[in-house]
Amino acid sequence: MTIILDDIPFTVVHRTNKRIKKVTIALENQNEVIVKTPLKFKAHQIQEVVRFHKDWILRTTKKIKPKNYFDFVHGDSIVFLGEKYPFELIEDEKIKLVKVVFDEKKFYFYHNPLVYKYEDFYEGLKKFYKKVAKKYIDPIFDLWCFKTKLYPNEIKYRFARKQWGSCSYKNNISINYMLLQFPISAIEYVVLHELCHIKEKNHSKRFYNLLALYMENYKIEENILKEKVF
Repeated sequence: MTIILDDIPFTVVHRTNKRIKKVTIALENQNEVIVKTPLKFKAHQIQEVVRFHKDWILRTTKKIKPKNYFDFVHGDSIVFLGEKYPFELIEDEKIKLVKVVFDEKKFYFYHNPLVYKYEDFYEGLKKFYKKVAKKYIDPIFDLWCFKTKLYPNEIKYRFARKQWGSCSYKNNISINYMLLQFPISAIEYVVLHELCHIKEKNHSKRFYNLLALYMENYKIEENILKEKVF
């Protein structure tokens, strides 16, 4: 079940068993509301409980770290290139999948109110990042290839849950397009990191010396990626 609270979609998970004696509500990640109830609790009653606690949910969700490696909403905004932008949900019963449009000032999520769920918004935003990855990250590769004289055989943009980039022994570089959440400086670090693997295939002292040669403060960017500091 999905409920919209002040234009933010929340997945509502209902848990019930005979040992539960009273209604409780909790947030396990930024966009998932857990409602525990006694048996025979109706769906419309669950919605009433969630809406009654709307202010608490919206206030609390900003304090919880994302459960997913990439989460759909950060508080009440969408993150792009390290900046937080407002977003607007626009209903359109003619479309099946969520379509995301960005006008440099605001994100627009076109969706069908009759068929959507939280995952549809998540997938829609992923498709947007993938679509624009070449536009924003290819020029960064051009810059650092020129500086380092290190050239990949191929560059691909993919989604990954556990890494921002990789470089194969054939010098094919893969970049997680969700990097577009982060500031340009952090994206530059990942690009440079993978380019350095063209010359040094492992994380040896020589690799980090090469990395530091071109980006002396690379550890700052590493921390931004680790701590998800936008």
